[in-house]
Amino acid sequence: MKERELSIIIPSYQKGKWIINTIKSLLEHFPQAEIIIINDGSKDDTKKIKDIFDNRIVYLENEINQGKGYSLRKGFEKATGKYLIFTDADLPFGIQYIDKIYQGLKQKKSIVIGRREEFYNDRFYKKLLRPFLYLILRILFDFKHEDTQCGLKGFTREKGKKLFFLSTIDGFAIDIEILFLARKLGYLVDKLIVEQKDSPDSSTFKFSNMLRILFDLLIIRFHHYEIF
Repeated sequence: MKERELSIIIPSYQKGKWIINTIKSLLEHFPQAEIIIINDGSKDDTKKIKDIFDNRIVYLENEINQGKGYSLRKGFEKATGKYLIFTDADLPFGIQYIDKIYQGLKQKKSIVIGRREEFYNDRFYKKLLRPFLYLILRILFDFKHEDTQCGLKGFTREKGKKLFFLSTIDGFAIDIEILFLARKLGYLVDKLIVEQKDSPDSSTFKFSNMLRILFDLLIIRFHHYEIF
């Protein structure tokens, strides 16, 4: 398979309303990039993108909903790019910050992650539990990351593929696991301040997902990773 310079990897669950415009924007601004969409068992009309965009995208599909982590592992394994970037299906940070992550990687940075200073369209339980989550992260991992869950992260191919190969988490805690593994491996993580678009809430994140994250934190903390 021909190597691309950039792979953009997007897990998508119930985002049929946004995904077509997302793909059009990515193809317009990154015409040479490999666009990988993982349909994570959506019950809406997400499947139609396979026919609409045909061979212009790489379309992967989970028969049932498996989670963000599972889908990203699948996408990173398939990716051929020199630089690998993942973002959310509704492009909450627009094109410009994807490009800034890309430029950062081209400037010899190994990992670049987005960091939000403002959060839009937050449901009440997110506002309530976010400070608690980051307190737990400090206690369990001594994390200094202020926004582990920002859905925009980029990697060089070698480091991105290794991190996701080592990962085990299927759900939303994958972001935390990847940063935890990066630290264990001694990888430098650069942060980019990003602005999230103030748009109608398209999040599929539920209160039960927050509880699952807290459970997965214990798995991450006490799992024996075969670091090599």
